[in-house]
Amino acid sequence: MIGRTSPHMQEPLVPSVPSATSMSPKPHSFTTAMEAREGRSGNAFACERCRKHKVRCVPSDTASVCQRCQKARVECIEHIARRRPAKPRTDGQTPNKLRDFDKKLDKISAIVATMAPVSVLQPALPSVTTIPSQYPETAQRTSPPAPAPAPVKASPSASNAPINTASFPSSEDSLSFWGSINDTLSCLGRLDPVIRSISFVHMQMLVDTYRTMSDYFPFVTLPKEYSCRDLLQHRPMLMFAVLTVASYDSVLLQLTLSREFRKVVTVKVMNGEKSLDLLQGLLVFIAWHHHYMDAQAVSIPMLLQICAGIANDLGLDSLSRSKTRIIPYSSTLRTYASELSASWDHKSDVILPIIVDICQFTEDVQETFALRSEQALVARTQVKRLSAKWDSICLASKMQASDFKTLQWIQLAAHTYLYNIAASIELTDRDNVPWASGFQLSLRIACLRSIEQFLDNSSKLQPSQYEFLGLVDWLNLVSTMTSLSKLALHASPMPGWDATELQVAKSFDYFREQLSSQMPRPRDPQETNEDIFERFRRITAVMKMALTTSSGRTSPGGSTFQLATGSGRTVSLLQDLPLPRINGINGDERSHAWKQKPAFDLNSSQFPWRFISGAV
Repeated sequence: MIGRTSPHMQEPLVPSVPSATSMSPKPHSFTTAMEAREGRSGNAFACERCRKHKVRCVPSDTASVCQRCQKARVECIEHIARRRPAKPRTDGQTPNKLRDFDKKLDKISAIVATMAPVSVLQPALPSVTTIPSQYPETAQRTSPPAPAPAPVKASPSASNAPINTASFPSSEDSLSFWGSINDTLSCLGRLDPVIRSISFVHMQMLVDTYRTMSDYFPFVTLPKEYSCRDLLQHRPMLMFAVLTVASYDSVLLQLTLSREFRKVVTVKVMNGEKSLDLLQGLLVFIAWHHHYMDAQAVSIPMLLQICAGIANDLGLDSLSRSKTRIIPYSSTLRTYASELSASWDHKSDVILPIIVDICQFTEDVQETFALRSEQALVARTQVKRLSAKWDSICLASKMQASDFKTLQWIQLAAHTYLYNIAASIELTDRDNVPWASGFQLSLRIACLRSIEQFLDNSSKLQPSQYEFLGLVDWLNLVSTMTSLSKLALHASPMPGWDATELQVAKSFDYFREQLSSQMPRPRDPQETNEDIFERFRRITAVMKMALTTSSGRTSPGGSTFQLATGSGRTVSLLQDLPLPRINGINGDERSHAWKQKPAFDLNSSQFPWRFISGAV
């Protein structure tokens, strides 16, 4: 206890020269403690008041009182230190990690010792050189394996009892699987015996582990109806990759699986085998395996080049015309966007949920009018619903749209897309519904107004802001300009619709001049390479010439876009915007050459891409 010292500790601290203070009577215990703590650093022997103020406690001439307490004339309370509990003694010879590693090695040895003979193998699996979609459907597959009698909770190291693979009816599948892998590696040697020790129960446990992992990174997901046996039979390389990445709790096993997986991939690539199974296995291996932990691992760029080559040979890089949407909307995607917005690591993170909502709105438009033919009442109801949905998105993001011009750009592009699709649908009962023709005319007028609204907003950007437009923004701009020109050239006849009277060609000319004047100019006049801005000016100039020639002369209706209504009023579509005069150029021959050029087909779905790439 502090305050009590042994006689041999007291002797060196007794002053050699007697003084009045040393001869004064003092309590022995606290005086010795005060003298002992004078020569020590820290506050272990300080009184309570000095400890509180975190200062050095120096004993005074008065017994049991330090100098600070004596000066402050307060009671000096001795601090009684509490002893810390002793740490439990551990075995310094064998660390915990080393003991766990030894247990896993013992378990693997026990599994190898209790395995069935390796010579009993099933016939090899079917070749994976074909795309797995050519295999029989699930009705021709074997029944899924029965559940294991004793579920394993965490990992193969959870129990030291050996697993007898012969007691499970599906052990033959695992032996056949490893036998097939061993046959593939026959030119490089035999399969590592550590891998052959993985039983069917162990495989099922690793597959379940991977399903949990894929929830956090849904890159290559396993179908719920696919059992472990189905993967062994129809997705052997994907199964091999799943076993590799899911065995992270066993370092030796994962390193061995990784090494053998790379060998199998090397043999298959050298033999020219290409399949979706091999591609999926490589993608899982690249995405989940910790390559930086293995000094002998193949570089990621090399594996990605192999994946790109396989995808190109299988034709997976070509977009399907029947499926325009590759990644559908999901609640998980919306949740991720909300979490990123809440974290707010970057300023633009706040608009991520809004962009996802706009993408979901576009997907809703595609699914609603996928057939491009509908009854008039159903079409009108759906257009009202989608229009109200777009209004709610814009109202909820009004503040963000004022800060981010690109967000407003995307919102107006989605609005234009809605009425472009709605105006092109065919009403099956048009002849039987009296108001169907008027409804179609209103859709076309709404489409024209949405295009004008989008282009008017686009022309208000600063010249420097055009340099930050992305590919999607340019596609929206080109598609909108193309839609406006198609309304003037290729719009089907409709009662009440007259492109010449509405001056659609003049509207195109006006917005083209506005956008061309706002877009940046080349800094070097001698520059010969055509940038995206000069390309926009060149191609839209050809489109303008074709519109002028096709429509002849626009009607002399002044400087407004006039639409006569049934009430006799004249509605201005652009609210008296000043429009430039169209140059009187006789472009019959140029227009004829323009119409005969296949790359300038406005009705082609590839025209916006040709426009941006400069192939027009």
